[in-house]
Amino acid sequence: MKRYDVLIVGRGIAGNTLALTLLSKGLNIQVVDLPKPNSPSRLAAGLYNPFTGKRTVKTWMAAEIFPFLETFYQSIEKKTGASFLHIKPAYRPFLSIQDYNEWTGSGNEENSSFFLNPEPNHEHYRPWIRNPFGGIEYKHSGYVDTVTYLDAGEKLLQENDCLRKDFFRHSDVEETEEGIQWGDALYRYIVFCEGAQAFSNPFFPKVPIVANKGEILTLRIPDLPLVEIITQGAFLIQKEPGIFHAGSTYRWVFKGEEPEERGAQEIKDKLNKWLNVSYEQLNLQAGVRPASKDRRPLMGFLNQRPRFLIFNGLGTKGVSLAPYWAEELSQLIIHQKDLPEEVDIRRFYLN
Repeated sequence: MKRYDVLIVGRGIAGNTLALTLLSKGLNIQVVDLPKPNSPSRLAAGLYNPFTGKRTVKTWMAAEIFPFLETFYQSIEKKTGASFLHIKPAYRPFLSIQDYNEWTGSGNEENSSFFLNPEPNHEHYRPWIRNPFGGIEYKHSGYVDTVTYLDAGEKLLQENDCLRKDFFRHSDVEETEEGIQWGDALYRYIVFCEGAQAFSNPFFPKVPIVANKGEILTLRIPDLPLVEIITQGAFLIQKEPGIFHAGSTYRWVFKGEEPEERGAQEIKDKLNKWLNVSYEQLNLQAGVRPASKDRRPLMGFLNQRPRFLIFNGLGTKGVSLAPYWAEELSQLIIHQKDLPEEVDIRRFYLN
């Protein structure tokens, strides 16, 4: 019987990132995944920036997470020859005096100099973006082309004979004294990176994940030359000259995974508040993201089954959270280093 260190179930952003992290540390791993064309990881805009929310507050653990993610993605680009990390400034225009006052009174500006351009050029944006009260410009922001990233990961895993494209059934897993048996192989650990499919995982009953549906638009905007990311209620990212992604919606109650035109209109309504040029809708896509109930990752094991682990709940911030927390999970797997309580899945269970 073949023996491995880890079996990873699922290869969205979380599973792909964990697999590449463990592979870089010399672990003998296998990944099982059957890709879906509408996988939320492949549909994601891949945006990351150090501020979030209507009140524009610094993202949780930004000082640790954002430098780490750039280093991680650059290392995978170097290994694979692919190009998917696009580091770009992000500009948030102020549309009202209230916007401006909330920002200047928040204290974020003084505490976040590492992430802010101290002298943004508002005139640079003004021909195309309404910014009557100026705005702020973020550093250490950008986007990951998630399709290219996942394809690069697939190539690297295949080169190391680590990837198996197959259906996975939880009922095929057997826990033995020696490890986890699946098929003709034995594993020290199994890590479930199943996204929204975790609802059907019998090893993590009542997993505290909330499904969140998001739509994203592809637009043609021939008269917009800006390569910077614009974010104000909705985001706008240039993918190639004249072609942009815009989004996204956050729908907690929905009937199906198909995109809805009301989602497209919601995004357009937000864009129209600050975008000064006309555009043409080319496409509308939707995906279902897995978010945890407290908006923190779900990681680790339950006490009664220490060989069964989970890596999930990254929600809309998968691109930014996955590298740092994959590293932390690798330290649990390799060195039995405890996870911080705020991400340990046991915080939701009585053991």
